[in-house]
Amino acid sequence: MIIPFVLMQSGFIDSYWITWSDEDWSTHIHVFSAMFWYILLIVQPFLATHGNIQTHRTWGIIGFFVAGATVSSAVSFLWQDVSFGDAGGFGEPFTEGFFYGIVLVELIMMTGFAVAVIMSIVHRKRTDEHVLWLISTIFYIMMPGLGRGLEFLIFTFYGPYAWLALSICSVLIIITLLMIGWRLKKIMHPAILLGIVVNIPTFFVYWIGQQAWYVDWLQQFMKY
Repeated sequence: MIIPFVLMQSGFIDSYWITWSDEDWSTHIHVFSAMFWYILLIVQPFLATHGNIQTHRTWGIIGFFVAGATVSSAVSFLWQDVSFGDAGGFGEPFTEGFFYGIVLVELIMMTGFAVAVIMSIVHRKRTDEHVLWLISTIFYIMMPGLGRGLEFLIFTFYGPYAWLALSICSVLIIITLLMIGWRLKKIMHPAILLGIVVNIPTFFVYWIGQQAWYVDWLQQFMKY
């Protein structure tokens, strides 16, 4: 859990931590709620395996509130991407199609995240199920941080190819999920499969953002 946490934070160095004083309030709420969620997934297993079950449960209840804040804050400012798309984007590779497409991609990711959290509550008395569903949440929402980090590297050494950064990001996440499933002998577990499904739309960000019917619906649904 520490490794994905470090990867996420390093991915946001250029796009958040350096510019944090210029970011709006909703962005701060989302970043810190997601960061707190990651920290809980590092600390909670330690508490549970070192005799602090009551503390683990208390922080678990708090954690579900944090998960809700993570989802709601992420969804609440997706209108910004729609507005960037309506403005025509910022030129290649961040065209209007990119911004329209990323809205659906992130909606799917946050929905998967919410489903995984709910399933961890449903299976809270079955340790193996509870743990796997919670671990999987990391890989449902890892793309924004890891993707931005990969974009920075690819843009610096190769060129402005956002599609390449996003594709590599999804491949790495899917491979990691498969490795976890294989290691736990649960490669066909719903948490693993859902994580793979959630990350597949990232390969089609630009195609999604170019579908006229989808863009029309998005502009009507996410008015600003």
